[in-house]
Amino acid sequence: MDDETEKRARVLWDYLCLRRPLEKSDVIIGLGCHDLRVAERSAQLFLDGWAPYLLFTGYLGKQTTGVWTRPEAEVFRDIALAKGVPEDRILLETAATNTGENINFSYQTLRENGIPVKRLILVQQPFMERRVEATFLQQWPGPLEDTQCIITSPLIDMSSYPNPAVGTMKQLISNMLGAVERIRDYPDKGFQVKQEIPPEALKAYYWLLHAGFIPQ
Repeated sequence: MDDETEKRARVLWDYLCLRRPLEKSDVIIGLGCHDLRVAERSAQLFLDGWAPYLLFTGYLGKQTTGVWTRPEAEVFRDIALAKGVPEDRILLETAATNTGENINFSYQTLRENGIPVKRLILVQQPFMERRVEATFLQQWPGPLEDTQCIITSPLIDMSSYPNPAVGTMKQLISNMLGAVERIRDYPDKGFQVKQEIPPEALKAYYWLLHAGFIPQ
């Protein structure tokens, strides 16, 4: 990747990654996806004492349908168990197929298990942080004034993100373009709260489009 493309891609990466500081919470929720580092990060947060419960949510989504044969939440649970998370501290939600369902169905799972939540940590891929927060603020069924949400992700830089499991830098750029489009379009559909897209991020978005990258 040439320097100019990397520069524009990094503008989007920096916009999409929120880097919120962690606080002790009631539950950690790992949102299912094809990036196993999300499960590893979720499990490590539990082992580091950030919350007493770990919930994994996800059936099969866009990246795992036809590739995995088991729900994302079950795959993530196995990773957490292998890292030493006690099984009785793990909750599973295995029906969600998109971020909105991750949020809604996680709320239902917590209520069914009698776990009150005042603060929670959501874990997803780095470039999904802003979208996840916007979705939570729109779709969390409980009263937002009583619930604080902290978004985090695996602690990796853009240059270290691509690998054989999640794809190439080209695919990452396509995913970031898609994330920007959903941030722009989804509020009108009622899926997310509206968020400002700063001029430098829009400029990078259009530059990458004109360079031939296709939003995913």
